[in-house]
Amino acid sequence: MRGELRRLLAWGVIAAVLLPVVLAIVVGLGTLLSSLGDEAGGAVCRRAALVVGVAWIVSVVSTALTSSIIVLGESSAQGGPGPERLPAERDSRDRPS
Repeated sequence: MRGELRRLLAWGVIAAVLLPVVLAIVVGLGTLLSSLGDEAGGAVCRRAALVVGVAWIVSVVSTALTSSIIVLGESSAQGGPGPERLPAERDSRDRPS
């Protein structure tokens, strides 16, 4: 399970980095086609840009969720300090001699 989560996180990061570049290219191409008089091509590029934008948002959200699942799973597996003892509640045994 842990390996699949890390693989999903890696793909999510790659998608979150590359999809804005693809989005900018598609929007630029649509604008270029519209300015050259090809309204049909511009409309297709605008629709494609909408799909790429939604995919980018989904990849960012899934990357954040996957990262939080991994971090929460590691912190509970390592057995960190419980919530009943916070760092501000130190006693004399915690001080160096």
